[in-house]
Amino acid sequence: MSWAVEEWKDGLPGKALQKIQEMEIQLDKLKKERTQKQFQLDSLEAALQKQKQKVSFHSERAGRVCDVDTFVRVT
Repeated sequence: MSWAVEEWKDGLPGKALQKIQEMEIQLDKLKKERTQKQFQLDSLEAALQKQKQKVSFHSERAGRVCDVDTFVRVT
């Protein structure tokens, strides 16, 4: 099957084949870089969600404490 994918290159001049090879190498590097960046982005998004949950949790606790303080002062 691999030969069928490469068949379109048959008959191309050497310079063209060399340029194609350079571009394919660059493409592989960019794909790898994209994968790494996506992993980094996913990790940062997960960390952000965790921080948001912590803030939400602490805000809710602080709100309850304030409500209790208000209740105690009123009564």
